[in-house]
Amino acid sequence: MKRSLLLIALIIVCGVSAGTSFAQKRGPSTAAERARAVEITTLLENDPLNKNAKNLSRELLIWLIEIPDITVTICTGMLGDYSKIKGDYAGTLTTQLSFAETKFVIEHPEEAKDEFRVYLAGVESALRTYQNIKKAKPRVRLESMEELLVKQQTGQLPEFIRNAMAGCK
Repeated sequence: MKRSLLLIALIIVCGVSAGTSFAQKRGPSTAAERARAVEITTLLENDPLNKNAKNLSRELLIWLIEIPDITVTICTGMLGDYSKIKGDYAGTLTTQLSFAETKFVIEHPEEAKDEFRVYLAGVESALRTYQNIKKAKPRVRLESMEELLVKQQTGQLPEFIRNAMAGCK
């Protein structure tokens, strides 16, 4: 898990500094690119263990870093106690969180500045992704994600997200 987090952090840190240069060299995202981002995000949510998942995730992450017109905040606090997410799935769930936020911004540009709605879309997608991982690998159980599922089922997820937002600034 630490290796996955380190890799994600390294990609993001390097990408943000490099992305600034790329963003200055290229224009805003195109309609075709945004459609592709939505398509990849949906595929990764529905089939997170797809044989092409890593390549698709990398493609989408690089695109997100490069484009100047769409930004999202990566806040692992939205996934509850992140230290409880063990194994190979921390990276999958974290990137899905940010990809789903991006998808929401693309599909609902009028709500792009509503941080709560953006985070909610990301968390709900991460939960669907987790459930799809569990369908494929029934032995997988991540306590933090299980706790979020309970919050979702009991209607407490919005309150959790509002509280978690304070730690995401």
